[in-house]
Amino acid sequence: MRQPPTSCDVAGPFPGAPTRGGADLGRRRIHLPLTLFRPLNFTCFHHEIDSEKRGSLPANFNHAVDHRRRSRHDLARYRDLASFIGERKLVTKSRQGNLPTEVLAELNARLTPPVELDQTRPLLRDYPNIAGLFVLLRVMGLVVVDGKRLRIEAAALAVWRGLNPVEQYFSLLEAWLFRGDAAVLGGAEDRRTEQYRDNLKFLVKLTTSHWTTFDVFCHLYAFAGAPSIWNTQLQARFGLVEVQARPLGTASRVGRGWCLEKARRTPWGTAVAWVMLEQIVKEGDTELWMLAEPEDADFGFLQPAFRPFFPAWEKVFGLTSSAVQPGVYVFKVMFADYRVPGDVWRRLAVPDGASLEDVAEAVLSAFKFTDTEHLYEFRYRDRLGRGRAYFSPYDDEKPECAAEIVVGATELPVKGVMKFLFDYGDSWQFELKLERIDPPGQADARIEVIESTGKAPKQYPSWDEGE
Repeated sequence: MRQPPTSCDVAGPFPGAPTRGGADLGRRRIHLPLTLFRPLNFTCFHHEIDSEKRGSLPANFNHAVDHRRRSRHDLARYRDLASFIGERKLVTKSRQGNLPTEVLAELNARLTPPVELDQTRPLLRDYPNIAGLFVLLRVMGLVVVDGKRLRIEAAALAVWRGLNPVEQYFSLLEAWLFRGDAAVLGGAEDRRTEQYRDNLKFLVKLTTSHWTTFDVFCHLYAFAGAPSIWNTQLQARFGLVEVQARPLGTASRVGRGWCLEKARRTPWGTAVAWVMLEQIVKEGDTELWMLAEPEDADFGFLQPAFRPFFPAWEKVFGLTSSAVQPGVYVFKVMFADYRVPGDVWRRLAVPDGASLEDVAEAVLSAFKFTDTEHLYEFRYRDRLGRGRAYFSPYDDEKPECAAEIVVGATELPVKGVMKFLFDYGDSWQFELKLERIDPPGQADARIEVIESTGKAPKQYPSWDEGE
């Protein structure tokens, strides 16, 4: 009895592969173990890459290139939003530095096609066509928050303008895959997201031959099969998928905002999904079914895979190096804890070379916590609006170690807040607000308490004291 195949070799013209004299220069053979896909039940994707079919990937080369060209045109909306922000000199009213709500309806009308909403007071995250583009502007450093004002960063804009259209397209694609972060938009997260995995899983789940239908909860739960609404809209703008929204006025959509009803993958989406999977295999990840993001993936990561077929991709978008910003970082450290009523805080002067592990010890010492042998974590949003997290060196399950990042390299903006959770059992919660960065002082690398207000609580109060 013939055994089912456990691997596949795909040979055929790759999307965008150049031709010369009728000879296909993009033919290649890729080996992937199909058994690694089975836990995700990617039946539709199996069909398109089955070794018995020997189909090209994508099946119609010209169709794939046409989709890519159209997606590049759609992303002209990215430039429209950047121009709008630069011209208006918008003042933000949110802690996250979001677009002010009073301009969202006008922006929505300018973007083609606009989305129809039935919510009374929609926020930025409710406009997926605006939110996705805004996330890209922030994580690429093109829009920064300066006090309460949103402005275009001149240095990043100069780098962007120095790229040709092909380079701009792939820069946006990599920014979305490797830097996209829902934390930019603020607000509570309805579900835990993994940017790379969730979007790749969605792409692979779809087919090019027919529409896949989703229920009204598809954006709320990971098992429902669709990424967030802004990620879904970006996939459409990149030309990876075609989408149909649930009609406005249907009973299932009332008050829910924009919602996906149907989607199908484009030939170009098939090609991009394949390259993403190939990169996971090249990284030596035997757990392909997890679709984990390759380590150190950032701008330029996909260039070796795509450049042979898009030779115009020569330059890579580059942000300013995250080198240590020198100075003395002045933090106001407060309790964010119901057990500490009243005005209790400490002001710390932290040299740029101090690690977050040093900061953790200094905070605990400033409030006279003596039992420091507990796990902890720091969480904050950096200057690009992305969520960052660092953990105790003794937390073996978390790779981001607080001892390996110094304060000067955190990219925490002035007025930004860093949340410090100490002891997962008792859950002591602190907030560290960066008030200012003073010029570098003497060579003394110690953290100092320069001001103190209020009596520190006891780390382990007796039951009688808690009455």
